[in-house]
Amino acid sequence: MASSLFFALSASALPVRLLLATHIAAGTTALLAGLVPMLGRKGGVWHVRAGRLYVYCMLAVALTAVGLCLLQPLTLSRLFLTGVAMLSFYLSFSGWRAARRRSASLARPDQLLAVVALLVGVLMVGTGLWLQAVLFAFFGGLICLFAGLDTRQSLFPRPAEQAEPWMLRHLARLGGSYIAAFTAFLVVNTGRVLPADAPAWLGTAVWIVPTLVGSLLIARTVRHYRARLRHSARP
Repeated sequence: MASSLFFALSASALPVRLLLATHIAAGTTALLAGLVPMLGRKGGVWHVRAGRLYVYCMLAVALTAVGLCLLQPLTLSRLFLTGVAMLSFYLSFSGWRAARRRSASLARPDQLLAVVALLVGVLMVGTGLWLQAVLFAFFGGLICLFAGLDTRQSLFPRPAEQAEPWMLRHLARLGGSYIAAFTAFLVVNTGRVLPADAPAWLGTAVWIVPTLVGSLLIARTVRHYRARLRHSARP
């Protein structure tokens, strides 16, 4: 795959180098900042500040990933990173908004973002299928799933969803965002350190293990806080 959307700058071109440096710096900062809410005291000042920094960094990661796609020849690796970045940003922003509003229901800006994200997801699926970039289409499908759920909730709200504690949405979305970002980090960097004759299952494990372990931890955490909230709501 050597086609490009608009430009075909080399990796040594100044705009590409600036975008890549920003992308790496923002991604690294996001991974470090994301540890603070997960490991620190919940709801404290540092939790809030680090969470906000994480979302801002994921926005920078998504924007720079798109910029690199526009400036450089398309590759499967580039499309993969862009797909992960878009998914991770949407999950982080929607989860952050739930905590900021203290509500699982969606305000008008959230509804608009969900519709835009749904359109972007559809575009990613179509582009991925056209370019035979399966992973790009896959991540576009995941964006369609989450943004579609949010859009449906906006248009046809259900009482059970409206009554769902905002904290659970916050935990699930931010956790999913971190898993996606961490998996991308591992996939990109593991390929650089593994020997050429490394068994194929190692590469597969890098994909599967973080998602599996992270999903189990998120599910366990959500169950814990759901039970805790129900217990505190009892008279």
